Amino acid sequence: MKRFLTYDLETTFLQKGQKRPSQRIFEIALYTPEKQFHRLVNPCDKYSTGKEIVQSLENMNQHVAASLRFWSKLLVEKGVISSHFKRASVETQSKTISKLLVRSETAKKQSEYTDYTPEQWLYALENHHDNVKVSKQYLEKYKSSETPKSLLFHTTTEALAEALKFGHDFTWIAHNGKSFDMPIIQGNSERCELKDLPSFEDSLPMFRKKLISDKFSQPYLYQTFIGKPYKAHHALHDAKALYELLEYTQKVTSNDMEGLFKVKKLARKVKLKSDLLVMKGIGQKSLATFKSKGVHTKKDLNMFVKKHTFDEFKDTFKGVYRYKKLAEQLYNTALV
Repeated sequence: MKRFLTYDLETTFLQKGQKRPSQRIFEIALYTPEKQFHRLVNPCDKYSTGKEIVQSLENMNQHVAASLRFWSKLLVEKGVISSHFKRASVETQSKTISKLLVRSETAKKQSEYTDYTPEQWLYALENHHDNVKVSKQYLEKYKSSETPKSLLFHTTTEALAEALKFGHDFTWIAHNGKSFDMPIIQGNSERCELKDLPSFEDSLPMFRKKLISDKFSQPYLYQTFIGKPYKAHHALHDAKALYELLEYTQKVTSNDMEGLFKVKKLARKVKLKSDLLVMKGIGQKSLATFKSKGVHTKKDLNMFVKKHTFDEFKDTFKGVYRYKKLAEQLYNTALV
């Protein structure tokens, strides 16, 4: 395999009956430890009003409400807009996103004719009601380098062309990429008439072969094996996390059976911890009580119920939250 990079996409949602290559891109990121590529993408042909965004999404056979809801969530979590926009109407979300897209385009165009960067223009515009004249006067007076809340957006063609150039000498790896990311890259590249695509690999079958786990979603694997959470469903964070997981997998499998034993032990530990916690009312304190009595899983709890009486259960697990109610439930059903 050539040198590899990891990549990730955040995308629209499709209308029923549409296929993956028709999906549009909101965000793309490519990651190596040495350098990274990241772009926010505006997939809409027209976007000067909220109605134009809705119409653009409909014309591209995207699910309007679901796509705008996710787009808004993405921007809220990036600190661009307030959190209440997650729950706003389609009309409000589309109007708000339209304003951001127009501001981005204005900032990029104005930077071509002045000595100020697009980021400087973004800050000036967002603080002066998107008035170009007043924003220019502000920049001429203060030459501000403050960081804007607003972000720059790029067309799909711009973002993909830059990404393909950036990753030209690499094999691209995404998690579940064969089913999701790869066909979206291919579909969008074909529509943008971009050629010379890279070779693609999928990390999901790699992890299924080399890691011992009961679930294989990327956030779950990262929490299990790296031991901490990360900002999932943001393209650059996802790409970086995947790279770390791939590096971890290479290290742990190089130790052959000893490494696999450590991974298996860790995976079992996480599974045992989460198994009882999914039961209603069982928290960390109750879990500790169960563990102190040798009960680590639902299976262990079922065995205890089979071998002990109702009263013995109550005497043994007095430290468990609502233990009497739990006992009634278990001994009435003999199931967890």
